[in-house]
Order: sequence, then structure tokens, then C-alpha cells
Amino acid sequence: MIFSRKRRLAPAEAVAAFWQWWPQVRPRVEAAVQTGDWGTIADEVSERVNALDPELEWEFSSGSSSAHALVVTPCGDAKLRATAARWLAGAPAPDATWEFHASRQPDPAALEAEMQIGGAELPLADLRYVFEVDEDRPVVSVHVHHPMFGALPEQVRTQVAFLSLDWLLGEDGVETWIQGVEAAVAPPPADAHTGAALKATVDGIAAAHREPVWALLSAEDRGMPVIATVQMPLRPVRFPRFDTHVAVTLPFKRMNEGGLPVEGSLDALRALEDDITAALDGDGDLLAHETSRGVRKLHYYVDGGTGAAQVVERRAAAWSEGKVRCARSYDPEFDGLDHLGV
Repeated sequence: MIFSRKRRLAPAEAVAAFWQWWPQVRPRVEAAVQTGDWGTIADEVSERVNALDPELEWEFSSGSSSAHALVVTPCGDAKLRATAARWLAGAPAPDATWEFHASRQPDPAALEAEMQIGGAELPLADLRYVFEVDEDRPVVSVHVHHPMFGALPEQVRTQVAFLSLDWLLGEDGVETWIQGVEAAVAPPPADAHTGAALKATVDGIAAAHREPVWALLSAEDRGMPVIATVQMPLRPVRFPRFDTHVAVTLPFKRMNEGGLPVEGSLDALRALEDDITAALDGDGDLLAHETSRGVRKLHYYVDGGTGAAQVVERRAAAWSEGKVRCARSYDPEFDGLDHLGV
């Protein structure tokens, strides 16, 4: 007897298969919400999500604009984020009954409940937050306090702290705007805040950064200036599909004594950047560039599930002031920009 192993679907096939299947199971899910009789539905959804990636998690929850939500989340794993984002891109438009998300959404009402964890029952309304906004970057560091933290193991305290932030801000909000989290054992100081105050602060920062903000960085290398510009905040969660780094190195001819471009070369560099970005048509973006000693390096991040990397390489090949070098790498955590220190 010959046994055959079922072929694993390619990522795009798995996404298409999920959304072809969803209309079949949707009426049963809606009935189960009313009756509480879930039968095999959870196993069926798990099978479909596992076909996307076995490490993804999923859940049904209340919607923000619709009655219900289906969430497929990477749980902060950058390597899974693009898969979840591509799943979401294939979703039908939300309606009165269903909406879809690739991360857990804010649910501040959850902080009014009591949580049973680590053998203790914590009134979440007693959580308090001490936080500080970074002076140079749009991020917030947070100390989370609770009267019962002193009696709990560090792992449990940390879990409660992060869960509370997820409920306040949503998973993406935490990854975008929160720089560091500490579950503090000490009693909260007199100036500690409620979760609502932390949320208001983060919402204000997010509102101020709805449009891309470019930060100018400068340094010196062996007596010559190094200039970089970076989209801020530079967090992979802001670009969930862009898992591939395409670094484009462009030598230029017209420069000042510091090796930085001047008119002619500067205009040509800007024109090429704009041309590549427009050609990507939403499947990638320029997140940073560095300039020094007659060379500019462009850092594009693109959706590796499309032909966007080839678009960058083809457009860059039109550069006429020197030999172009392109280097492509899988980089969902933006490691290729770590040296910029932002």
C-alpha cells in the first residue's frame, strides 16, 4: 500500500482556502455564539489557521464596530506578522456582524474584572501605572503596580502587566508605543496613574504620528559626516507585511567637501527614491537612508510575498552616477536598521 502525505499549502493558497471556507462555517459560528454549542467548530478553525502557520493563535471576541470579531494573531512574533497581515488582507469587508483583525484589539473594560492567576484573585481595577515619555522618541516606558504583586512570582507579575497593557492599548499599540515594561513589587507611588491616563497619553502620541515623521540623525566617521534620516517610530509592527529588506547602495558624483550630495546629485537621489516608492504601490516603503563619503544607502522594506523586491532592484538599476549594489534579506524584525540606534 502506498501512503501519501498531504501537501502543505503555499502561504497564498492557505489564505485563499481560509476565506473560501469562511462563508461555509460563518452561520454555524453565529449559531454557536447564541446557543453555546460549539461542537467541532474550534477544531475546524484551528485546522485552517494551522494551515497558515501552526504558531499563529486565533480567537473570537466582541467587535468594536461589528457584533463579533475573528482575530488571528502572531502574539508579538515578528516572523509571523506578515502571514497574519496577508490573511487579513484577504478578508471580506466588515459588516454589522463580523470584523477581522490580525492582532488583539483594546478592551479596557476587561480591567474592571477580577483575574484568577498564580493561585491568586487580582482585582484588575487596582492596577496603577507610572510612565515616562521619551524625550527623543515617541515611546513610553511603564512601571505597572498592584497591591498584590509582592506576593506573586515575577513571571506571574510580568504576565499580568503585559495582559493589562494589551487590554488598554491592543497588541499593536503596545508594540508600537511601549518601550519597556516592569512589573513593580513596591507599592505604587502617590503620582501613579490609572490605566485610562496611560491610554490617553499613548493615544495622544499616536495622534501626533498618524503621518510619517522623519528623524534626522548625524554622526562622524573618521572625520567625515554621516547623515541618516529614519521614519519614526521605527517599529516593525507598523509595517506588518514588510518582512524583506532591500538595501540599495548608490554612489553619487556631485558632493561637498564633507562627501554629502549637492544640487544635481541631490535632486537625482530624491527623484529615484520617489520613483521607487511610487512603483512599489503600497507593497513596500523607504524607511531610512544613510549618506557619507559620496555614497547613499537606501533601506527599503517590502512584502516578500509579492514582487516588490524585484521592483526596487529594477528601478534602482536606472541610476547613472555609479555602480548600484542591491542586497536583499529576510528581516521581519528590522535587524538591518539596528545600527541606527532608534
